[in-house]
Amino acid sequence: MQKPGGLSTGPGKEVGLLDNCGILPSNCLPCLASTVSSVEKRRSLSSSPPSARKKNALKLPFKWKEGHPNAALFSSKRLLQRPKAGSQVPFCPTEKRMFDCWSHIEPGTFKVRSENYFRDKKKDFAHNHAAYYPFGVDVFLSPRKIDHIARFVELPVVGHSGKLPSILVVNVQIPLYPPALFHSEIDGEGMNFVLYFKLSDSYLKELPPHFQENIRRIIDDGVEKVKGFPVDTNVPFRERLKILGRVANVEDLHMSAAERKLMQAYNEKPVLSRPQHEFYSGENYFEIDIDMHRFSYISRKGFDAFLDRLKFCILDVGLTIQGNKPEELPEQILCCVRLSGIDYMNYHQLSLNQEPSDTSAES
Repeated sequence: MQKPGGLSTGPGKEVGLLDNCGILPSNCLPCLASTVSSVEKRRSLSSSPPSARKKNALKLPFKWKEGHPNAALFSSKRLLQRPKAGSQVPFCPTEKRMFDCWSHIEPGTFKVRSENYFRDKKKDFAHNHAAYYPFGVDVFLSPRKIDHIARFVELPVVGHSGKLPSILVVNVQIPLYPPALFHSEIDGEGMNFVLYFKLSDSYLKELPPHFQENIRRIIDDGVEKVKGFPVDTNVPFRERLKILGRVANVEDLHMSAAERKLMQAYNEKPVLSRPQHEFYSGENYFEIDIDMHRFSYISRKGFDAFLDRLKFCILDVGLTIQGNKPEELPEQILCCVRLSGIDYMNYHQLSLNQEPSDTSAES
C-alpha cells in the first residue's frame, strides 16, 4: 500500500442511485428519504464578511433543557485556536486493539461494483490502491455545525501535485441535539469528525485514467447528461459520490435481537452522499462536508440512540465514485480510514472567533 509522504506536520446490496438514503453506512436503520430537497440552495460561509460569520457562530438555534448532559459537556470544554490538522485523535497501528484512535485500513477490504457488475450485479473487493491515504483525524465539538472546517485548522504544507489537490478533507457533521418530528431543525450543537488524507505519491501509476478524470470532475463540479423521459437532464457529477462503511466489530456490541437483525441487514451498504453534502476548495486542498444534521427524522432518531455505543465501535469508512458505465468499472477507492472506539466526550470545541486561513468560495 502506498503510504502518504512528504508531510511537514504531524455484502450487502447497494443503495440505488434514486434511493437517496439519509443514513451513515454504519447506521442500523432502514434507508429513508431525506427531508431536504436536492435543489436546496448551496451555502457558502465564505461569501459573508468575517464579522457576520462570527455572529452566526454564536447563535444557538437549539437550547438544551436544564440538566441535559450535553449542556454541561459544552460548558466544560475549552476552545482550541487553529490546532494542527490531525492533532486531536491519536494514530494506532491496525494490528493493535486500541480504542479512541485511528488506523490505516487496506482499500482492498471494501467491496465495490466489479468489472462485470452490469451483467451479473456482483461486487468484488476493490483493488488495493486508493487515490488518497489518511494522515490524521480530528474530533471537534461546536455550538453550531462548522462548514468548510479546513479554514480553522492548520493544514500541513505539502508540495503541489499538479492535476489533483494534495490534501483531501472529509468533514462529517454529526448533531448532538435530539431530532424533533415536527421541527425541521438542521443546525445546533454537534461534533465534527474531520478526516485528513494526502494524495498518493503513485496515484498516476496505480489508478486508471478514467478514475483520475472522475476525481477531477468532482472537484470541478462538472455535470453529465442523464437519459430520461421525456427529455435528458444535466446532473451534477458530484451526485455520484458514494460512502462505503461498516462496523467491523459487530459481534462485540451488546445489541437486542431486533438491533442485530437491522445491523446485519444494513451494515456495509453503500449510500450516495447526496444531497446532504457540500464541497469547498482551498489552497492545495479540497473539502467534502457530509451533513448529518439534514438527515431524515427516522435516520436521526436511530443514530441518536446509537450514539452512546459509538465509543465501542470500530468503523471502517471510505469514499468512492459510483461507476454508472461499464468503462468506469471496477469502482476504485478514493480514500478510506479506520476509526476505533471514538469517544467524543474526550474532545474539545473548535474556536470560530478567528480569521479563517482561507476564504475560497464554495466550488
